[in-house]
Amino acid sequence: MFGEVGKPENQRITQEKWFLTTCKAPVQVVDGNHGKSGGTMEEFEKTLSRQQAAIEAERCLYCYDAPCQVKCPAHVPVPEFIQSIRSGNLHGARTILQSAHPFIETCGRICPEEAFCQSVCTRSKIDAPLRIRELHRFVTDSTDPSDRMELPEPSLGKVAIVGGGPAGLACARELRVRGFSCDVFEARQVGGVPSQEVSTHRYPREVEDREVRFLTSSFVANVRSERVTDVKPLVGDYDAVFVATGLPSESDLNVEGIGLVGVYHARDLLRKMKSGTISGAGNRVGIIGGGNVAIEVASMLREEDPTRDVTVVYRRGIKELKAFKKEIEEATTLGVTYQFLAIPDKVVGNDHVEGLEVTQAHLCGEDESGRCRFEPLPGSSFIIPLDTVVVAIGQRIDEDVFPGLVRSASGFISAAENMQTSMPGVYAGGDAVHGAQTVVEAVRDGKKAAEQIAAFVAGGK
Repeated sequence: MFGEVGKPENQRITQEKWFLTTCKAPVQVVDGNHGKSGGTMEEFEKTLSRQQAAIEAERCLYCYDAPCQVKCPAHVPVPEFIQSIRSGNLHGARTILQSAHPFIETCGRICPEEAFCQSVCTRSKIDAPLRIRELHRFVTDSTDPSDRMELPEPSLGKVAIVGGGPAGLACARELRVRGFSCDVFEARQVGGVPSQEVSTHRYPREVEDREVRFLTSSFVANVRSERVTDVKPLVGDYDAVFVATGLPSESDLNVEGIGLVGVYHARDLLRKMKSGTISGAGNRVGIIGGGNVAIEVASMLREEDPTRDVTVVYRRGIKELKAFKKEIEEATTLGVTYQFLAIPDKVVGNDHVEGLEVTQAHLCGEDESGRCRFEPLPGSSFIIPLDTVVVAIGQRIDEDVFPGLVRSASGFISAAENMQTSMPGVYAGGDAVHGAQTVVEAVRDGKKAAEQIAAFVAGGK
């Protein structure tokens, strides 16, 4: 097993024990040939039964000025949809959810509730927070999308949306409801990161297909399979443009040996595996990084081949992992291990990866972001034997795209409070502006952009 190298071993055992105390029971494999032969994995979480949902809904205090609704970036009216569950009106509950949030199927499964609605649930002052996301999922799993919405004629204008992920599709829906026609430009698969990169054990393909198909067929005039690198031509053809491309490229790790055979970028592997293609990774894999992407690719590599050793190599400690707790728990359940306080120095090998040389770190003080700083311990270098290294240290927008749009110091697109960029009539939101976000935060940006675009077009006419 990884970690059984010199000094870090005792620390690794302690950290594993900490993780194992938080994990669910091991996931069950549906297909006995799961792994390299292409089997499928059951979802970790099961939908609440009708009885469980009814009992949970009874616990809601229906707070005035509900903190859960305020905390939700999409401002889902939580007490209202829970009241509908309580009264047995599941279609009414779905209508409430669907009116506030286009990606309700997605967020019912992968929204980090511990960071949003459930983190402020008043019920926690009595016993435990309401299982809001699970109630949300119960509604979406028990009902079908409604295509009986009465939409106005798309007569108010045409809008180009660059990027078919959650922010882009949320913007398209809000604009279509207001009477606009929207064309979505997407070079990859419509649906964005959830559709392209999230494991099927968390986000089943049939759920993804159902939701994306409903959104595109109901609210999008045309989906154009084109990569847009310059918005200037679109400005002349449309009344407004919304840029929501996300962060399509990955940050590189500047260490020796990064060009060896067996070094991959995380999101390339995620897209490959989500599409059903074998990853090509070896038997001893090290994932460099501590965010959600790092944990996701580690989980999917274990899903693909449960006999494969997969270790997340992170330069800080357990508490500093940026990934959400639930994702860490699921990865650990799948058998992912962790090498903390390890600073990557060099990918070792001749032509092919043979290991990763790291230096032990210790944490001291805080940096400008409030996170613990790490410093190397002199003379503490050691090699983790590997045949595959996966880099998962962040995402970015290519420098040569969207000329004319001012960028921030971090390389993201600069946008004002009203989401307007430096180019009149061009708006931007989502990861392209803020860096990596959750789906519900992207939805918030899409809804806000639609409101601002509608006001802009109305003012121009």
